[in-house]
Amino acid sequence: MQRFKADVLLSIYNDLQEGKIVRKNDIVNKFDINERTFYRYIKDIKDFVEKPDGALIGEKVIMDRKKGGYVLKGKKEENLSEKEVLAISKVLLESRGFIKTEIEGMFNKLLNNCICEDKENIKYIIGNELVNYVSPQHGKELLDKLWQISIAIKEQKMLDIEYFKLGKHGKLQKDVSKKTLYPQGLLFSEYYFYLIAFIEGKSYKYPTIYRVDRIKDLIVTHRNYRVEYSKRFQDGKFRKLIQFMQTGDLERIKFRFVGGSIEAVLDRLPNAKIVKEKNGEYIVEANMFGKGIKMWLLSQGKFVEVLGSDKFREEMIETIEDMRNMYR
Repeated sequence: MQRFKADVLLSIYNDLQEGKIVRKNDIVNKFDINERTFYRYIKDIKDFVEKPDGALIGEKVIMDRKKGGYVLKGKKEENLSEKEVLAISKVLLESRGFIKTEIEGMFNKLLNNCICEDKENIKYIIGNELVNYVSPQHGKELLDKLWQISIAIKEQKMLDIEYFKLGKHGKLQKDVSKKTLYPQGLLFSEYYFYLIAFIEGKSYKYPTIYRVDRIKDLIVTHRNYRVEYSKRFQDGKFRKLIQFMQTGDLERIKFRFVGGSIEAVLDRLPNAKIVKEKNGEYIVEANMFGKGIKMWLLSQGKFVEVLGSDKFREEMIETIEDMRNMYR
């Protein structure tokens, strides 16, 4: 009898821990016990979970009348819900930042750590996207490198890397370039992770950007570098200035926008500001590194006109003329 009681108690407790709803009729029918026994077992679990000196502080077994059964209050609030797992999974899939095997591993672990009843629903919703997921062309596993770089940044350790540069015709060079770096930050943008770093022996004002998947070998050295607190790299601030992962001079861009959604523009360029607005026409200013923004502005077609700087406007005109000549 004691063994049978233990089986029932463990079954109920396990269901509660997994975020399931424990319904009286389900347990009564499953184990062929009476209602009085069921309530006694619930009380035993409540006493165990809610005892003052217990390790499960903050958790309570309560009757949720809307759900029609008992739930473990406190457990679900501390773990990912089905809605949160679904949202995170969607973002991971849409980012296409990882190869399929890494995505599948993360997705399965998310599900295993989800305290919810709707795991099968999540699998169904995500399943087709996961089956048809297309890995980035580089085909490299990145999780280990991302972790190594993150630890090096935290501990201010120098990195020795071998890096494949982009050569002619958009193909990677066969020979690697060896660099010693002072890693500053990690950023993700449009399918790729980027290492932001200063090069040892160089006195560039701004850091250089390296695509993590193009790093062949990476060694976290035992050599430390110092960073003055007032001059420390600030990922969030830098992120607003370098939306298109190209370095260069910091330049103020000014353009006129007459498209359908100014909100989309401000989301794409987080440091952009509307300096003038009239009848659906917006004058926008933004500080940006490099000329990566040129491709984005060109993609907006007739809805954007670059107003400044004068030099950048001339570059845009020249590019547009070259495009016209291609279609003649």
